[in-house]
Amino acid sequence: MRGFVVACWVVLALLGSARAEEPATTSTSAAPTAPAAPAAAAPVVQETTVRGTPPDLAGRWLAVTWIELGQDTVRNVATPWDITERDGRLQLTVLFVELAVVKEAIDKANADRVAWRPTREELARVLASWDQLPPIEPHLARVRHEISARDGFADEVKAEPRTKDAIWVVSQRHDADPSGAPLIRQAMVYAALAATDGDYTGNYDGVSLAAAPFPIPISLKGTFRLYRLTGEPKPRGLLVRLLDMLAGCGARAK
Repeated sequence: MRGFVVACWVVLALLGSARAEEPATTSTSAAPTAPAAPAAAAPVVQETTVRGTPPDLAGRWLAVTWIELGQDTVRNVATPWDITERDGRLQLTVLFVELAVVKEAIDKANADRVAWRPTREELARVLASWDQLPPIEPHLARVRHEISARDGFADEVKAEPRTKDAIWVVSQRHDADPSGAPLIRQAMVYAALAATDGDYTGNYDGVSLAAAPFPIPISLKGTFRLYRLTGEPKPRGLLVRLLDMLAGCGARAK
């Protein structure tokens, strides 16, 4: 999967990592002016593309990622996902908020360098405070999501060991705005390998591109669990179940 992420990152970099410099402006007025009040941060533009026929993912989720830093050291990252269905298509929105109700538990786990696995009580607290979670400034201009099902996987996804057996794959691209410097862009791949008690578990791979002074990619990998907070999965169609049964047959036949 590392090769896949790096290969994808090369494509993303070719899409344009350089920022255009803004022209300098000068004032023609000699009179001093009062400083303008800071403008409210514009919401981050988020777009979703769906490929194939994914399972019903509509609902509120908490994505908990365990990033492997070596020598049994883990870094925990928890992010709320809101997935809705519009005109028969899934739309994923990442909430850029502070998880104040579980922050102490996450901070302790990170200090101890161990995985944070939320209890059902902690998940209930996240859901209960969902609409009151304090926002944070992500310093992003655009977020692009791609939700791919088995029948919509690209060839490179089918070939990579960390994604080829996935139930579904969510790929994300975060483009930083100028205030996010030196960060330019981030790309993340969540490959769900199993469904457990309504949740999903699988592999996580990510890469960040920073300018220092030229673009430097930083790769990360680990695992994740997508905890279902609301929504009940709908019965899956016969075609999707057959595709699940046939998954991996080609690999076993080799």
